Amino acid sequence: MKKPSSKFGLAALVSQPAGAIPKGSVDDLLFAPAATSPVPEPPIIAPNSALAAKTRFTNTLPTSTYVQLHRLAFWDRRDMSSIMDAALQEYFAAHPDADKPLPEPERVKRKLPTG
Repeated sequence: MKKPSSKFGLAALVSQPAGAIPKGSVDDLLFAPAATSPVPEPPIIAPNSALAAKTRFTNTLPTSTYVQLHRLAFWDRRDMSSIMDAALQEYFAAHPDADKPLPEPERVKRKLPTG
């Protein structure tokens, strides 16, 4: 089976099963002009979805706690953020100060949304 000719020699580097050889060369597929390439559609995210409502932040944990979090996430087949969210919600339930609003200057200083 003869591989298609390649301007940059990429076809020789790509192994393909029989019948999977593209109609053009590998170079044609890789270096096609943008106008002929399909434009990927952006993912549709509902404005009130859980993904849109999450905030990424960085924090530090003791190494042993971090290892336990990874282990629990693996064995429970859950992501770490859901485990941390559940633990924090339980903690907040026992600490009513978590529901008290911050003074406006402090909220602005911490760059927190209103609410």
